[in-house]
Amino acid sequence: MWTDVAAKPVNAEQATAVPPPDPFATRVLRFVRAQWRYYLICRRDNVVWMRHLGGRVGDNCELLINHFGSEPWLISIGDRVTIAPGTRLLTHDGAPRIFRGRFADSSRFGNRFGTIVIRDDCFVGADSVILPGVSIGPRSIVGAGSVVAHDVPADTVVAGVPARRICSLDEYIAKTRARWIPTAARDRRELRRDLTRALWGEER
Repeated sequence: MWTDVAAKPVNAEQATAVPPPDPFATRVLRFVRAQWRYYLICRRDNVVWMRHLGGRVGDNCELLINHFGSEPWLISIGDRVTIAPGTRLLTHDGAPRIFRGRFADSSRFGNRFGTIVIRDDCFVGADSVILPGVSIGPRSIVGAGSVVAHDVPADTVVAGVPARRICSLDEYIAKTRARWIPTAARDRRELRRDLTRALWGEER
């Protein structure tokens, strides 16, 4: 049942006041703008997208992610770096939000930030998390699913939660060569033939 409610008087200031922006509409607009820039300006090239966002990326990189956190300009990636799908690069610590109201110099954007530096010839495995303040040395490997909280020296393989040293790069090369599958496949069909013969003992 509808009931009529008497209208309250509105003064001139209230009549001309601009309503505050709708937080949901603002987020939707920001998302649409980002998608437009990613697909139309950067042509879905994640290296170009990262540079467009203000991050630094070297040459001959393969970035299989398109989300670089809320502060991509705090990330520096060297030459010939591969970052596998699902990797998260975190440049801030969000936990202080539970007590930031105690301090007058707190920002709603946070107050604990750190850079991420991934140097030349590195590989970061799928679904890894790189935390603020981390530097990964050249020719290093981060195993899939790792959480990297501390610097990684050059020529080192790390993995785990938190990530720990597994072996040196030379040791990893020796282990990998022991399980190497020779193939000169030029396309996926030839690759399937070679791998099924080597691993199943028959072509599938």
